[in-house]
Amino acid sequence: MYVIVVGCGTTGIKVAEWLMASGAEVTLIEKIAEKQRLADNLLGSVVVLGDGTMIDTQNTAGTERAALFISTLSSDEDNMLACQIAKHHFEVDRTIAMSGNPDNAKLLSLLGIDIVVDVTELITEKIQSLVAPMLVEDL
Repeated sequence: MYVIVVGCGTTGIKVAEWLMASGAEVTLIEKIAEKQRLADNLLGSVVVLGDGTMIDTQNTAGTERAALFISTLSSDEDNMLACQIAKHHFEVDRTIAMSGNPDNAKLLSLLGIDIVVDVTELITEKIQSLVAPMLVEDL
């Protein structure tokens, strides 16, 4: 499976490492040259330097042959734009976007992103699962 991951932050790198360990062919897109160099050193020469919200950059990364496109940028709007370009211009089957704002997460789903990872919801659920046993003990 060929996968594009936008963003060489902590999340993008961890997702790419897991995908590569699982046998997927992965290309990352990163617009900050220093992050691109660090990711290339860590993962091999698999990072395209450029803006993942631009058609030209996605074209260089080979988005037209991707089965999955994942955007892990800190901006919900950039994740939406990157995924929409992949979905509608390059006809990628599945898109995944991170969202830091629960209101935006709903909008991203409505706009056709296949899977939206609501970071706030995940963190809240994790904290609830850790705190709930403490609450029961206090009863």
